Amino acid sequence: MASKLQTTIKLYLKDEEGNFTTKQFKSAEMLPGSVMEDATELQVELEEIVKTNDMEEIRPVLRKCYDFIAKVIFEGQFTGQEFLDGMDAREILKITGQLLGSVSSGYDAVYSDQKKK
Repeated sequence: MASKLQTTIKLYLKDEEGNFTTKQFKSAEMLPGSVMEDATELQVELEEIVKTNDMEEIRPVLRKCYDFIAKVIFEGQFTGQEFLDGMDAREILKITGQLLGSVSSGYDAVYSDQKKK
């Protein structure tokens, strides 16, 4: 049985012919408590660097977030680059924030709005 704490995302991945196909991925069933500290640290770093409005400084921190999501939250089922390229540009920042927030703030705090709909 899947944990209520698991999240499912859909990525658009290119096949050998260059066509996009969609694939769903489930997050880890359990994440150690120490992962919360890592996610919080990333969120704080991202919030601070965004204040600079300098994309050259922001980009590496975003990449760290994408890598964390791929390696830790989704246990290496895809890469950070695949996460970035597989998400719609209009949703990537929102979903990145939700995924990090679900670890640092708790699943219920982040997704409670969606449950009510």
